[in-house]
Amino acid sequence: MNNIKTYLFSAFLLIAIVTIQAQNATFEWSDLSSNTKVGLQNPTLVFPSVSGFTTYTLEKQGTQVFAPESIFITKFNANGDAGKTIDFSLPKRALKDATLLKIIEGKDKLYVFSFIAVKKDKKNVLYAQVYDNSTGIVSETKEVYTLPIEKVNTSGFFEVQLSEDKNTFAILVNKPFIKKTKENIEVVILDADLNTISNAKHTLSFDSERAYREKLYVDNDATVTIVKKTDIFKKEPVTSVITIKGDEITQQQVSANQFYISDNRVVTIKDKQYLLGFATDNAKPAVSMGGAKDKSFFIYNITDQKLIKNQEWNPEITKRILGKGFIDLKVIDVIVQNDDIFLIGDRFSEESKPIPGQNFEYNYTYNFGPGVVVKLNTNGDVAYDSLIQYGEEYKNHMKPLGSFKPFIKDNTIHFFANEKVSILEEKKIVFGWKNINAKAIVTKKLESDGSLSINAFKSGIVGGKDNVVDFAPTKTIQLDNNTYYIYALGNKYQAFGKMTME
Repeated sequence: MNNIKTYLFSAFLLIAIVTIQAQNATFEWSDLSSNTKVGLQNPTLVFPSVSGFTTYTLEKQGTQVFAPESIFITKFNANGDAGKTIDFSLPKRALKDATLLKIIEGKDKLYVFSFIAVKKDKKNVLYAQVYDNSTGIVSETKEVYTLPIEKVNTSGFFEVQLSEDKNTFAILVNKPFIKKTKENIEVVILDADLNTISNAKHTLSFDSERAYREKLYVDNDATVTIVKKTDIFKKEPVTSVITIKGDEITQQQVSANQFYISDNRVVTIKDKQYLLGFATDNAKPAVSMGGAKDKSFFIYNITDQKLIKNQEWNPEITKRILGKGFIDLKVIDVIVQNDDIFLIGDRFSEESKPIPGQNFEYNYTYNFGPGVVVKLNTNGDVAYDSLIQYGEEYKNHMKPLGSFKPFIKDNTIHFFANEKVSILEEKKIVFGWKNINAKAIVTKKLESDGSLSINAFKSGIVGGKDNVVDFAPTKTIQLDNNTYYIYALGNKYQAFGKMTME
């Protein structure tokens, strides 16, 4: 009964804060298939075209906990029907399987980066395997970088990033840890064919240790930015920004007393770099509560080395969300339109419990929502900070279904999302698990005042067994202004399809 009351309250609250409108779209769904099928578990959609799209997924070879992994790639036609699946294994060296570092979508190519550190031959090697979507061929494994090492547990590590125009790769090589020395790095710039353009070695002002986290960015002009967090388990964690252009390097500390950055994104606007994200004035609860309670959003001018704005959330967000523990807020997108910047965030948290009687096996619960969107400009003028009210809970393989996906249509920002059918139909009382969980695809339009209007598709109910299948907005790819390939996953069923907005 308490669950029903909570559900009804959430439904009434959502109806009160948004306007629900109806719009038309046509949907072409493939046949539903088991989401446990080898090669189609937890797929990511890439390479949209008029003839179809492609998916890739990383899966274990066998049921053992530490079983090696393979990449599975499947091509789909425009109706969402699967064609041939190819698979290939990650590299091996000295009978040791590579560890996946990152999969990056380029221009009709999929880049799979992995690494192997072996004590016997004293080297840590970064590998790349490239899938050409036009030919369906996977290249021979390429050794991108070889790092000499003495021990595996102090073998250094790599990070890889691709520029927005998909022409330039940056490889950040963090050299092996050496006591009582400063940190040594190397930045390697590659073209889209993984040919080396340049490399530069630098010694940073940080101690050579691994008690930090960092993010890597690369601009179209090969400017590399590293956002590094040190003292992450202390009361006053430090965030620094390192900018590298060829042999030139600039280091600056961004965080300050009572200004501790939790998550961020780097963007370039009119030849200047900016750091945007979320922050807190008290990082101490991060250890005990599982994350810092974000209290503000900010914009920092990296090029001019100055904080432009650090602003607390508006009272409504503070009252409705922050007081209940608004932690683990992540930046999911930054959209720049003319002089306007839209900072979009989403809350995510993960819980796990061991499965009784099983070794190294856990049941996971993934919680998403609510989301936030902030409209501001490079001068720090804030138009609004608004709440994207929703909440989702998923288990195990359903992790990717959380969140929402922002997109631009007719120069306006919209969000693809799920919504309860009962809310759209304004049912006052809903009984039965099937009816309560039935969902439909909607878009949420961001109005000029920061409010959201729900646009429900008249034919947008996602099918599946008992209609209990969720549309996956984080796995939607756009073909053109009106056409999208979409993915849905429900109780042991999944479907691919095409949505054409009218």
